[in-house]
Amino acid sequence: MSERFVQRADPEEVFASLSNDIRVAVIRALRDADGHEATFSDLRETVGVDDPGQFNYHLDKLRGHFVARTDEGYELTQAGKQIAGAIASGAYTVEGETDPIPLDDPCQVCGSEQTLRYEDEVVRVECDSCVSTSAFAVPPAALAGYDREAIPRVASRYLRTTIRQQYNGFCWYCEGRVEPSVGTVPELDPVKVPPEEALEEFVDDLHDIPWVRYDCQRCGATATMGLNTVLLNHPAVVAFYHDHGVDVQERLVWEFPSVDDVRMEVRDEEPLRASVAYEAGGETLTVVVDETLGVVDVGS
Repeated sequence: MSERFVQRADPEEVFASLSNDIRVAVIRALRDADGHEATFSDLRETVGVDDPGQFNYHLDKLRGHFVARTDEGYELTQAGKQIAGAIASGAYTVEGETDPIPLDDPCQVCGSEQTLRYEDEVVRVECDSCVSTSAFAVPPAALAGYDREAIPRVASRYLRTTIRQQYNGFCWYCEGRVEPSVGTVPELDPVKVPPEEALEEFVDDLHDIPWVRYDCQRCGATATMGLNTVLLNHPAVVAFYHDHGVDVQERLVWEFPSVDDVRMEVRDEEPLRASVAYEAGGETLTVVVDETLGVVDVGS
């Protein structure tokens, strides 16, 4: 049997079927039902609609897309479960911001203090003395409910999850296929940095070291990050740090790995070969990749 993936309905039609409070209530009721399944009468009672005909009309608008008929009644389809999850998470209904949060970890560029800010659905880790900045999107619902002191670690874990998703080939927005490409900053995404004396050496290195750019083939989203951060998802790197008592996923993105413990370089240009050498406990692990992020060598 050949593979077949086709668009079965227009997005406008599908999302229009949710434009009613009764239909949204049905999604929520099935999400909360025992076994995520309910009979017509139980579902109608839970939603609170007296007229069976009216309720059936709204239920019919959900069938096929978000709700499926079963031997016992009705259940959510996979798409229905995703909508239910989005509703529960508050991804489209929650907003938030934080006052600046001082961080314990110093800036890796100049050693000064750093501050985490959250507004407009973006986390920014900024140095108080230089222009070093890390910025990444985090939905408000991911941070809601956490104490202020927990927000930096939660934001870091969210970013590491996103990086791992990209490394595994999925878009962080639409779950479409992403294609990685390896190059230097001028090739991938030009960076303009004010010519401050404290950053002159860092800026020179920044434009010579390998970076990774991810491009979604479905929605067109892009993301660029250092090769050293991306390769923290490779099993050999995870095992290397684990052998030295470090859980990569639990370390804050903006402080690990330290720039003093990593060496990155573009070894060859035609064909491109880029490497990252990680150091821990007096030992070194070197990972070499090609222009598509394919690992071509791992060694000490």
